[in-house]
Amino acid sequence: MARKIRPPKKLPQQDDSWGVIVRQMRVWVNPPDEAPSRPYIMLVFNMDIGIIQRTQTFEVEPEPDEIAQILFEAMKQPPPGVGQKPHRPGQVVVETADLAGALRHELNALNVAVSVNELSMLDDMILDLEEHLRGGPEPDGLLSVKGVTPELAGGLFAAAAAFYRAEPWIHLADRQTLAIRVSPERRTRYAQVMGQAGMTYGLAMYRNWKDVERLFSFVDHPLETLPPRGGHSFTYDEITHLPFADLEALEKFGWEVAGEQAYPTPFIFTREGTARRPSAADLRWYEAALYAIPIFLREHLSPGDVGDYQPAEATLQITTHQGVKEVYLKYPGGALPRETRPAHMTDWSALDEDDDFEDEAAMPAYDRRAMEGIMAQIGAPPFEDPALQAAQEKMYKAWEEQNPARRIILAHEALDISPLCADAYVLLAEEEADTVGREMAYYRQGVEAGEKALGAAYFEEYEGHFWGLLETRPYMRAREGLANCLWQLDRLDEAVDHFRDMLRLNPHDNQGLRYSLLNLLLNMERNAEARTVIQTFEEDGMAEWTYGNALLTFKENGPGLKANRALREALSGNAFIPDYLLGRKRIPRDLPDYIGWGDENEAISYASNHLALWRRAPGAIDWLKDRLQPTSRSKRKKPKRGR
Repeated sequence: MARKIRPPKKLPQQDDSWGVIVRQMRVWVNPPDEAPSRPYIMLVFNMDIGIIQRTQTFEVEPEPDEIAQILFEAMKQPPPGVGQKPHRPGQVVVETADLAGALRHELNALNVAVSVNELSMLDDMILDLEEHLRGGPEPDGLLSVKGVTPELAGGLFAAAAAFYRAEPWIHLADRQTLAIRVSPERRTRYAQVMGQAGMTYGLAMYRNWKDVERLFSFVDHPLETLPPRGGHSFTYDEITHLPFADLEALEKFGWEVAGEQAYPTPFIFTREGTARRPSAADLRWYEAALYAIPIFLREHLSPGDVGDYQPAEATLQITTHQGVKEVYLKYPGGALPRETRPAHMTDWSALDEDDDFEDEAAMPAYDRRAMEGIMAQIGAPPFEDPALQAAQEKMYKAWEEQNPARRIILAHEALDISPLCADAYVLLAEEEADTVGREMAYYRQGVEAGEKALGAAYFEEYEGHFWGLLETRPYMRAREGLANCLWQLDRLDEAVDHFRDMLRLNPHDNQGLRYSLLNLLLNMERNAEARTVIQTFEEDGMAEWTYGNALLTFKENGPGLKANRALREALSGNAFIPDYLLGRKRIPRDLPDYIGWGDENEAISYASNHLALWRRAPGAIDWLKDRLQPTSRSKRKKPKRGR
């Protein structure tokens, strides 16, 4: 509450004019766990000598008595360093008649006149302050784009709301591309639905197929995946991401928004790091496509291979703000490369082997594999072959090395010593391979090298004891990498076979392969096999296990005692996960490096890997939401007023 100040009647009066402006700022304040808000600013400006007499910010719009108090403070205490003495101005100029009427009684009693006039000379001052607080200029609004009318923007918002409610990301991953042609255009554009991973929701649009392929090709820098003319992105986010010009137009024209996280923000991002708004033609295409895609998914796509659909095409009649448009859709939009997909985006070739990493945050984390070198020194060397042992010791140094370029050099040196060094292939797959195909080739070479180094008899003698023996670990690392690459390339049956066989060799599962196998089997709808895996490791209390068991129990039995009991067990281990599965919280783009049992990082990690599984299981999300209701069924019939 503002401190009450008496009107400064005894102060001398001067014949200067003060302008008073009160504006809601184009800046968001977003404290943790609180709703975002826009502060108000009050500016008192001496229009005769060009100085600011006083500024004040408010959480909510100030009342006239608060404004009067700030004015009294400004009269009694001039800003330091300007050579002013306390005084009353001759007049105060405000922007609205309502404010003038509210202030006139108290100010006239001080012999200060009140008038109404435009104070546009203060606009630039406020804009500069807002830009400073935002950290950059405000993006243009949609209505500033040539040819964009309120009707077009309103139609776009309505289509965006319908698209968001349809949740097409439940059914399509970003690698599943659609070809779309909207009349009267003759060219075909391509689109990818974003949101299956629970991070960024919306639609990515490409003008030609080469631009799509570029996204899945190896480049030296991530920005080079953008098309030369810029990358089109239609995303949904909180209100704080909406340009203020769009927010003001939305409030003025009553455009439709589907939810608190569903404000549409179409932009074109350039390789130079700038952003601009799409053209009117692009926005008309978006409007039609956003309506058409959910209909196409619902009425024309049929299940095909695991996680995919049979090829389909259709021409739909879609009603837009301009009337009916003909929209042609085809799935898939084209054949995306698989083996040539980028494996790593970091360009290690740009690093000199003598570079030092001064920024600790940018340094690779300590590699736990380096500990195996110490273990080998304590016990007997793992390999009897002197050359292979020397190569492995070179790899122990590589695991300790912080500079990635030097690590790669050491791996090649190890292979020069012995081509049977599986760990050298593992490192090259992780850090040198530029595509998934080359990554898989390195891992396969590592598996073959490990098999030769150990020998067939070794596998028979030590089955069930792998990983406990140091000499088996390079082979097991290479085989895990190979299985994961096969998974990326949709060679799912092969990946399952590798994970199963590694668990046969190491039933204690020091590598955590059971999590990969369970996730893969659930994705493939091989539920009976998934149940067997869960029963094999029934004591596991990690979220992947308990929530995986809850989901599988629901799929097997539907909602009921068994599923509810499994869910209670999962919730007791980690109560953060439902917020991410239900969309109450967005999965962050930067996933945590480390997780702890029962913490929020574990929840983020679980949701990022399994959100699509829950969404695809019919009724699972609704069941989860219903089980988390804090009130009983009888109480839910009589909700409190206003809830």
